[in-house]
Amino acid sequence: MKTGIVLNRMYVGDYIVSNLGHEVINLYQADNGEHYIYLNSTGDFVKAHQGRIGYMLFVKYYGKGEVEVIGKAEGLEDVYASNPEIKQKQIDFIRSEGGITYGGASILDIFKGSEQQNVFITYKAQKVYESRSDRRIFIRFYNENSESCTCRHEPGDVVISLEGYRQAKASLKQYIYQDGTYKGDLSRSNVEEKKRDYRKIFDTLICDSALWVESHNRVDYEELNISSQRRVSLFDICQIQNDENKFSNALAYFMERTEYFPLWRDFFRRFGIELTEGFTVSREESCTNGGRIDLLVRAQDDLVVIENKIKSDINSIEEDGEGKQLRRYFDYANCRVSQSDCPDFGKTIHYVILTPKYNIPVIEDEQMRDAYKVVTYADLYDYLKVN
Repeated sequence: MKTGIVLNRMYVGDYIVSNLGHEVINLYQADNGEHYIYLNSTGDFVKAHQGRIGYMLFVKYYGKGEVEVIGKAEGLEDVYASNPEIKQKQIDFIRSEGGITYGGASILDIFKGSEQQNVFITYKAQKVYESRSDRRIFIRFYNENSESCTCRHEPGDVVISLEGYRQAKASLKQYIYQDGTYKGDLSRSNVEEKKRDYRKIFDTLICDSALWVESHNRVDYEELNISSQRRVSLFDICQIQNDENKFSNALAYFMERTEYFPLWRDFFRRFGIELTEGFTVSREESCTNGGRIDLLVRAQDDLVVIENKIKSDINSIEEDGEGKQLRRYFDYANCRVSQSDCPDFGKTIHYVILTPKYNIPVIEDEQMRDAYKVVTYADLYDYLKVN
């Protein structure tokens, strides 16, 4: 049996600044209904792992010493074959599968011209799963200084704390074996601890079906309902046009790029928010009184609390099961600016709800209704289109 587990760290590196990250295929079925997996960073692996990996966990960096697990694949079949004719072997495999396409586009065309492409597919998987939306999963690596990990978690989060494995610094893949080591492993240390680490990961993340939802995502152009008045975006192609987290990530990325500071300052100015040059953006900042702020913009004299709502029930903006969401963010920000020993002391706070026109919330709390400015995606789109 293939019992080896590989952690595949995704969505990182300079490559995806100018290219579509090849790992975009990992959480989507191809048009033929099969799952094909790409192992970062270049799709290959050394011979020591050939025929030994049965499971993959899709992870992304969460903080120092910690990653978030966003999906898993099981029943892996090796596709990559290390030899001088690797690119042709890959093309032959794709043809043998009837031509692998996503939304009608060949995988060879999707990544045509990309920097590294000799390997298009690393594994074929029997099944792929995504983590459930009502809980998050994290792996915390062993570190000599356990206090160096400052990540905060919510009640209900699943956190696996490892004893033997440190977080990989350079490599985007990390192998975990039942016997704590493998042939060719140059760091045969903490073997007993690593054996226990394997058992923790296997028993909890591999075997507990309650943590996962099987993924049947496909790129289906007929269901995208894209207006002919605009160009197709990657959000449409990947069918994440209603995903608040993906949009928040994109907004944070572009807000923090120095060349766009004047653009965003002018946009916020239109809503009475005057930001100084060189502001920073935090994603999902944990509040001490519960919850996470989608986007928190910090300028020299100002804080901007942004709650991003796209398609979720408008009522959830008032009540999320643990108290009023907007009120918690309001209290958290006010607490920070009122404490003299806090870096945010004395700043002016602005509260924003970013939402599509079709999902503008009705805020029952009068104080919150007065505090929060509603900014629509139409406002943002119209501004960016011109500017």
